[in-house]
Amino acid sequence: ESIGPVENGVKEAMASGVIAGYPMVDIKVIVFDGSYHDVDSNEMAFKIAGSMGFKEGARKADPALLEPYMAVE
Repeated sequence: ESIGPVENGVKEAMASGVIAGYPMVDIKVIVFDGSYHDVDSNEMAFKIAGSMGFKEGARKADPALLEPYMAVE
């Protein structure tokens, strides 16, 4: 019931990234805890929680922007 909205929030956060808005790719996300409140828990709340959780974790991981390079002859 809540997994789908959390997944959507994480995917949206990955698409906008945490460095200069560039998307983040090839990342595995594992949700290992959560809770439910009868009044405050709804689809939008879980989506926002997924997005915020991903962004917070990504910032703490100290991401780096990888830029392509090539040899010029």
